[in-house]
Amino acid sequence: MTPARRPRISSRLRSTGLSGGLAALTAIAAAPEAQANAWMRETGRSFLSFSVQSTVNGPDFGNYASLFYEYGLSEKLTLGLDAGRNIATGDTTGIVFLRTPLPLDTGKSVFALELGLGAVDAGGSLTATLRPGLSWGRPYDAPWGNGWLGVDATYARYASGGGLGKIDATFGINHPNGNLTIAQIQFSAPSGGGNTLALAPSHVIKLSERSFLELGAVHEFRNGTTALKAGLWTVF
Repeated sequence: MTPARRPRISSRLRSTGLSGGLAALTAIAAAPEAQANAWMRETGRSFLSFSVQSTVNGPDFGNYASLFYEYGLSEKLTLGLDAGRNIATGDTTGIVFLRTPLPLDTGKSVFALELGLGAVDAGGSLTATLRPGLSWGRPYDAPWGNGWLGVDATYARYASGGGLGKIDATFGINHPNGNLTIAQIQFSAPSGGGNTLALAPSHVIKLSERSFLELGAVHEFRNGTTALKAGLWTVF
């Protein structure tokens, strides 16, 4: 399936200024991560990405490395791994998830339901995490070309109490040369307060039929933090 009909992946970049207890959990869980859209991965096909984000202006919450993988188990089931680590603190998160389409007759729009289970290791304390999610996506054609729109919502519930809600809205453009341009608005709402809003543009350069280079930035408004991101994608 071509990128015009199935965008490869959208990327999230997050930073927070929380610290201690539940705040540490929400800080690590709200860190940069990759998140798939409402489309299923093709049966037998894999997608793998690795990226690093670094603060260049404002409060520095540490460099963050992200790993994302998904595999098409069937036409209606995608298996994935969403993991990340704060390089400075060692705080780590990992979520294994399953995604399935919702059978809604809505024209070109697609909806998907996701359920993830994993753990967050913040400050040496390991906490189990349950993360349900709901996604919407829709391809479009415009004078400048084709692309996609998407909204991804998740809520991570921690076994120790509290949680973190996220909503990402994505606007993507497929270029004729295989490159992608992505703009995201990212909203994060920890149960303890301190909501954040970020703007995250990125450009993805096609290196070959199977590999891509992502270059991006993010500005988080609450803390006034700006970061740069570089990542590699591969499909196989």
